[in-house]
Amino acid sequence: MTKKDSSWKLDQKVGPRVKEGISRNAFHKPREATKVSKQAFKQAKKDYKLSRKNYKSELKKHKMTVKNGGKPLSINHMIAKKKFIEDKNGKKVAKRVYKKTKAKDTSRISVQLKGEAKVSLKQDVSQQARKVLSGDEILSEGVEAYQKARRANQKIRVGLKIGKQTGKVALKTGKGTYGLGNRLLNLSRGRGFHRTPADLTTRKQLMYKLRNHRQRMKAAKAAKKAEKGLSLVRSVLTGKKTASKAAMILIKNPITWIVLLVIMIVFMLAAIAGGTQKPAIVQDDKDLTDSWVYMTKVDAQHSDDTNQFFSNIDDVMFYMNYRFDEYKLASMIPAGTKNYEQFLSDLWDNLNGKPPEYDLKTMKEVETDKKLHYFMPGEDYDHYQEVKKELGYTTLDDPLAFPFETESLIVSRRYGYEKINGKEQLFKGIELMTEANKAFNSPLSGKITSIPSETSLVIEQAKNVRLTIEGVKSSRFKGNEDVQIGTFLGNSPNETVTLQYEKYDVEKKAWFSVNPAFYFPSVTYTQTTLLGSSSFDPGADVESRARAVYDYLTKLGYKKEGIAAILGNFSVESGINPKRAEGDYLNPPVGASANSWDNPTWLAMGGTEIYGKFPNILHRGLGLGQWTDTADGSTRHTLLLDYAKSKNKKWYDLQLQLDFIFNGDSPAYRTMAANTAGNKVAATVPELTVYFLNNWEGNPGDKTNERIQAAQNWFKFLSSSGNEVNGSSSEVFQKYKDKMKPLPTDKETKPGQGWPGNAYALGNCTWYVYNRMAQLGKSIHPTMGNANQWVLNYTKTPGASLVSTPSRGDAVIFTNGVAGSSSVYGHVAFVEYVNSDGTFVISEMNVSGEYSMSWRVLKKEAGEFFMRVN
Repeated sequence: MTKKDSSWKLDQKVGPRVKEGISRNAFHKPREATKVSKQAFKQAKKDYKLSRKNYKSELKKHKMTVKNGGKPLSINHMIAKKKFIEDKNGKKVAKRVYKKTKAKDTSRISVQLKGEAKVSLKQDVSQQARKVLSGDEILSEGVEAYQKARRANQKIRVGLKIGKQTGKVALKTGKGTYGLGNRLLNLSRGRGFHRTPADLTTRKQLMYKLRNHRQRMKAAKAAKKAEKGLSLVRSVLTGKKTASKAAMILIKNPITWIVLLVIMIVFMLAAIAGGTQKPAIVQDDKDLTDSWVYMTKVDAQHSDDTNQFFSNIDDVMFYMNYRFDEYKLASMIPAGTKNYEQFLSDLWDNLNGKPPEYDLKTMKEVETDKKLHYFMPGEDYDHYQEVKKELGYTTLDDPLAFPFETESLIVSRRYGYEKINGKEQLFKGIELMTEANKAFNSPLSGKITSIPSETSLVIEQAKNVRLTIEGVKSSRFKGNEDVQIGTFLGNSPNETVTLQYEKYDVEKKAWFSVNPAFYFPSVTYTQTTLLGSSSFDPGADVESRARAVYDYLTKLGYKKEGIAAILGNFSVESGINPKRAEGDYLNPPVGASANSWDNPTWLAMGGTEIYGKFPNILHRGLGLGQWTDTADGSTRHTLLLDYAKSKNKKWYDLQLQLDFIFNGDSPAYRTMAANTAGNKVAATVPELTVYFLNNWEGNPGDKTNERIQAAQNWFKFLSSSGNEVNGSSSEVFQKYKDKMKPLPTDKETKPGQGWPGNAYALGNCTWYVYNRMAQLGKSIHPTMGNANQWVLNYTKTPGASLVSTPSRGDAVIFTNGVAGSSSVYGHVAFVEYVNSDGTFVISEMNVSGEYSMSWRVLKKEAGEFFMRVN
C-alpha cells in the first residue's frame, strides 16, 4: 500500500471527521449550527446520490466493454467508485454531525421538552426523598435546615439579578440621555443631529494626550540612555577613544549593547524598505475603476459617426499610479491648479490630439518626450516599466482565474462608457470572446446565491465580492451550492460571455461595481481607435501585394472581413512580404545577403544561431506567415520548402505561398485559414483577427492590438477603394455638376443653416440627406436614428420604400463598413445621378469631418440599400 493510499483511507474514517465537524459548529450559535449542519447533510445526500448514479453508469459501461471482448479504454469506473466511497462516507459524517448538533440545540422545542422532563423527574425524585426523610424525627431537622439554606441562596440570586437588570436599565437610560444631549449640542453648533464620533469625544482626546505624554517621556529616557552609546560611537569614529577602550566600556555597560543593536536593526530595516518594490497600482479598487470610467467617458464624448476612440487606458492607469500614488479624481494635484480629472483630460488630448485633426500617440511617446510635463527621467522610467511588466494589476485583492485555458482573455466589449445612438451610456461589465459550446469554469470561489435565468448565475463571497456571469448554461445548479475556482459551471451557447464584478463597501454597507478586467492575469482588447480622417498609406509595394492577396482570395469566394483579418496579421508578421525570413534584418551571415534566399544552410538557421536563445525555434520563420519548424513537432517551414519544390517554384513566390496556405499546409491549419477567410468563426474584423492569431499563428496575445488596428485599416482601405470607380471628389464634382442641378446650397451644407424640422446631428451625413431631400421637395422622417438604422426605420417616412437599383433622388444607405462607412454607425448619402453602366454619383457629408462635403462615383455592392420617397 502506498503512502498516498494510506493517507486517503485515513481521511475516510468517520469518527475523527465527526469530531472535527462538531468542533467547527461550536463557533456558531446553537440554532445557526443546526441550520449549517442540516444544509451540509442535504448537500452530502445530493452528492452521494449523484456519485452513486455516476458510478453505476461507469461500471455498466466498463462491464459492457469487457463483455464485448474489448480492452478497457479508461479507468473512469475506478475513479467514479473512489468518488462514490468518499461521498458515502461524507454523507455518514454529515448525518452524525447533524444529529449530534441537533441534540445540543437548546432552541429546539423537542430538546427543551426533554430538558424540562429531566428537571421535572429530578424534582419529583428529590421531593419524594425529602418526604421520606421528613418522616423521621432526627432527619427532619436536617431536611428543614437544607430547605432554609436553599431559600436563602435563591433570595440572594434573585437580588443580584434584580440589581444587575436595574444597573443595565440605568446605564442605558444614562447613555440615551447623554446621546440626545450630545446630538442637540452638535445640532446647535451646525454639525447636524449626529453624535460626536468616538475618536473625537473628550474622553478619547484626553486618552490620546495622556498616551502621547507617556510616549514622549519614554522617548526622552531612551534618548538619554542611547546618548552614551552614540557618544561612544562618535568618540571611536573621531579618534578620541580607541577601539579597545570602547570594547572595555561595552563589556562594563551592557545597556550600550542594546543601543548599538537597535541602531543596526534600524539600518537593516531602512535597507529593506529602500529595496522594497513599489506596486504598479496604488489606488484602491473604487478609485481605480472611477479613473478608468472617466477615461472611457472622454473616449465616448469624442466618438462620432466618423471617429471611434478606444484608448489604451491600461497604460494611463499605470502611469498615473506610479506618478501620483493613491489619488481621487476630484482631488487637486500637488502644487497645481487642476484636479486629477482635468489632468486626465489634458493627457487624453496629448494622446489623441484635438478635433478635427486628431493625431494618435502612444503613452510611451508621451512619457519619453522631454518637451511635455509627462516626461519621466531615464532611471524612473526604467523602474516604472519594470514594475508595470512584473506586477501589473496583480497587487489588487480578490483576483479572478481564467474561466478556460488561455494565454490572455479576449475582451470584445470593455468596461465603461460607450456611445450608442449618439448618447454616452455606461456599461458596467466586460464581454469575453469564446467559442460556442465551450466549457466555462468558475473564475471565483464562493456560493451560487442566485440563478436569474438558465444562462446566468451569481457567485458571491459574503460581504466581500460578487461575480455575475451571463451567457453560460447553468442548469446543473439549483442555488446555494459552493463552488471553487475551476469548478465547471456549464457551456457557453454563444460566442460571448458577459461578466460583472462587484465588491462590498464595509463602511457604507453597499456593493459597488469594479472593472473585472483588472482582476484577470491577462486580457487583450479587440476595440481599438479608428479615425475616419486618418491617412492610412501602406505604400505602393505593400498595396500591390495586399491587392494581389485580396484578388486571389475573393476569386475563391472568401469574404472581405476575413481577408482583412489575415492581412492584418501578415502586416505584423512580415509586412505582407513573401520574401522575408526571421532575423533577415541582422548583419550577415545571420542576416540576409543577396545569395541567402536560396541557401538551404542559411534558411535552416534556428533561434540559438540567430538570437543566442530560443532553442525551441529549430528552423527560422519564412514568408508571409513566418512558417517555422519548432521543437514541439511543428514542421511548417519544411512543408513550405517541400511544397515549393513540388511546384517547381521559389518558396518566396507570393502566389505559391497563398496556394500553400489553403492546399499545402497541415490540414488543421488549412481549415483555420478557410474559417477565417470565409467568416465562419466570427463576423467582425477584430474577432477574426484574434481567431487567426490564436489558432493559425499559434501565438495568443502577441501584439494583438497592433494586428487588429492593421486589419481594420486594411478593411477600410479595401472597402473605400473597392467600389469606387474613378476620380477624386473635386474631379467628380466638376465632371457631373451640370447633371446635379439644382446644386446643394449653403442652406443644405453650412453651419447654422438647415431646413426646418431637421432633428439629426448637425453636420452629419443624416443631417445633410434630410436637407437635400427637402431642397428637392421630398420630406423624410426627422428621427430615423443612425444611418445604419434607416434600413429598418425607413417605414417612419410616409411613401418610403427600399429598392434594389438606384435612381436620382434616392438616399443610399451603407451598412456598417460598406464603402468605407463607419463600422459602428454606417453611412447615408444622396444619389445625384445614375450612369448608363449602372454606376451612380453621390453627394455626401461628414466623410472627412462635420459639414465637409464630398462626391463619389460608386458601383452597387452588397450592403447598400436605396430608400426611395414617392
